[in-house]
Amino acid sequence: MKLLKKIPLAIFIAVNLLMIAAMNFCAYTSCLPPQDAPQWSYFGLMFPVFLTANVLFVFFWLIFKWKMVLLPLVGMVLCTSSVRAYFPVNFPSEPPTGSIKVLSYNVEAFGMNKPLEWEENPILKYLMESGADVICLQEAMKAVVDNALDRISVIYPYHYYELETDNYIACFSKFPIESVEKINYPSTTNHSYVYEMLVGEDTLLVVNNHLESYRLSSEDKENYKSIIKNYQHPEQNDSETKYLSLTEKIIGHDSIRGMQVDSVADFVERNRGRYLVLCGDLNATPVSYVHHRLTKVLDDAYTRSGNGPGISYHRSGMYFRIDHILVSPNIKAYGAKVDDSIKDSDHYPIYCFINFE
Repeated sequence: MKLLKKIPLAIFIAVNLLMIAAMNFCAYTSCLPPQDAPQWSYFGLMFPVFLTANVLFVFFWLIFKWKMVLLPLVGMVLCTSSVRAYFPVNFPSEPPTGSIKVLSYNVEAFGMNKPLEWEENPILKYLMESGADVICLQEAMKAVVDNALDRISVIYPYHYYELETDNYIACFSKFPIESVEKINYPSTTNHSYVYEMLVGEDTLLVVNNHLESYRLSSEDKENYKSIIKNYQHPEQNDSETKYLSLTEKIIGHDSIRGMQVDSVADFVERNRGRYLVLCGDLNATPVSYVHHRLTKVLDDAYTRSGNGPGISYHRSGMYFRIDHILVSPNIKAYGAKVDDSIKDSDHYPIYCFINFE
C-alpha cells in the first residue's frame, strides 16, 4: 500500500526533473552561435514554456509536499541569468534630473493602412507626444516620414534615415548628430546604423538595429498556433510536418542573425569605454544567442530596470520580447518599459531613461 502511494509522487518528481532539464537545456543552448550549431538555435524560444511549468511546480509542491519546493527552485537557480533576463523584477527608482529618454519602436509602416497625415496617424502622434530625446525607428514607412518631416523637425531637428526596402530605419534626435556609420554584415534588407551624438560636452553612440527577421508567412504563423494548440493531440493534424517546416525556416534566419550580431558586438567591443546605447528590433528573445552575445559587452536596460516579461511582439499568437535597449557599463538605465498602450503596430515601443555615470 505504501508503495502505491509513492508511485504518484515519483511520477511528479520525474516530470518536474524533466521540466528542469528542458528549461536549462533551452537556457544554455541559446549561448551557442546558431551559424555553428543551427540544430540548437531555436530552443531558446521554448524557454518560457518550461519556466512556466517550473513556476507551477513551485505552487504544486507548496500545496501537496512543501519540502519538494526546493526542486524547481534549485532548477531555476541553475539558470538564474536566463530567468532574470526573461522575467526581471526591480524596485522602481526615479531617473535623475537631466536623464535622457531613449525610445525604440518597430512601427510596421506606421500601422499599415493608417492615415499618412501626422495629425491622424496614431503612431506618429504617439511619437510626437512621447517626450523622448532620441527615437530609433524600424520599418518606418517612407511616405509618412517624408510627409511629416517638417513637423517632426520642430521637435527633433536632427535626424537620419536610410531605406530598408520600402521603409526607413530612422533616428530622430534632440541632440546634434555629428556622424553616421553603417555596420556591415550579411543581409539584403536589414541594417544597423551608428549615430554619433553630441550631448552637452559628451559624445553618445546610438546603435539602431533591425536584425534578420524570421520572415514567417501568415500560413507559418497559423501552423505555429496549430502546433501549440494540438501539441497534446498530434494525431489531429500534421504537426510533425508543420514543425519541420517551421524549424527549417527558423534555423536559416537564426544563422544569418548570428553573423549579424557578431558584427554588431565587434563594433561595440572596439568602442569600449565610450557612452553607447544599442536598441532596436533584434528579432531575438531575452534567451537567445543574440541577447547572450550582446550582454557580454552591454547591460540590458530592461533586465536592470524593467519588470515582468515585457512582451513587445504581440501578433498571430506569438508573444515575445524581441525589441531591446542595451547600454554600456558607464550608463545607468532607469524605468525601462514596453508600452502596450498603443497597439497600432505589431510591436509595442520600448523606452528607458539613461544617465551617464
